[in-house]
Amino acid sequence: ALVSLLAHYFGMVDTPTFLVLACCVAVIALIALALIFVAFNSLWLKGTKGGRQAIGALFLTIVTLAPYTVGATAFFSNPYQSDVSTDLVDPPLLAEEARLPDADPMAIVAGRLRDGYPELSGRRYKAPPEAIEETILQVAETRGWTLVSRRGRIGANDELFFEFSYRIPVLAIPGSVVLRLADEGDTSFVDMRARTDFVPHDLGWNARLIDGYLKTLDYELIGIVEA
Repeated sequence: ALVSLLAHYFGMVDTPTFLVLACCVAVIALIALALIFVAFNSLWLKGTKGGRQAIGALFLTIVTLAPYTVGATAFFSNPYQSDVSTDLVDPPLLAEEARLPDADPMAIVAGRLRDGYPELSGRRYKAPPEAIEETILQVAETRGWTLVSRRGRIGANDELFFEFSYRIPVLAIPGSVVLRLADEGDTSFVDMRARTDFVPHDLGWNARLIDGYLKTLDYELIGIVEA
């Protein structure tokens, strides 16, 4: 488990391979757990040797299975989705989605989104885009996100898009974040979308990511703009 985790973190194996390895680790650990109970049963009924080894094996197996237990709890307690947006009707598009040859890529992306987190919403700030653009980039940088692309220009477009890439801590599973900064005249509106690659269920990660980012943005803009 540790070797697989480190190999993925340092880029020695890709994410699909890491996910397969993680499944193999879980299967091996479950088989080990079953064999440990067989060993304890033998110790209890026949008094055979190996009690210390069985206890040590049980400890290692519990440590190995602990992250899977946490993940299983998150799996069943969060909506089954890995793409979360504050706007489900007109979601911010990634650069690759905006270039889709389809007639309406917006409708295609919106059709795939689910309303698993109705409490998430965008933010309206009483300030023009140029007053908060730098703060948006600074907050993303403090979170370790990498700016992938920036679309639109202040004064020339009503909407600016900032696209970032990120990796989930420890697991290093990649994902994408896109923010839309809309110019409404005297006010600006920020919408946000986060997507995790390679997995159909993000265990609630993207919703927490969006909520945490927007709360930090609110805090950083205190005294700069009137929200």
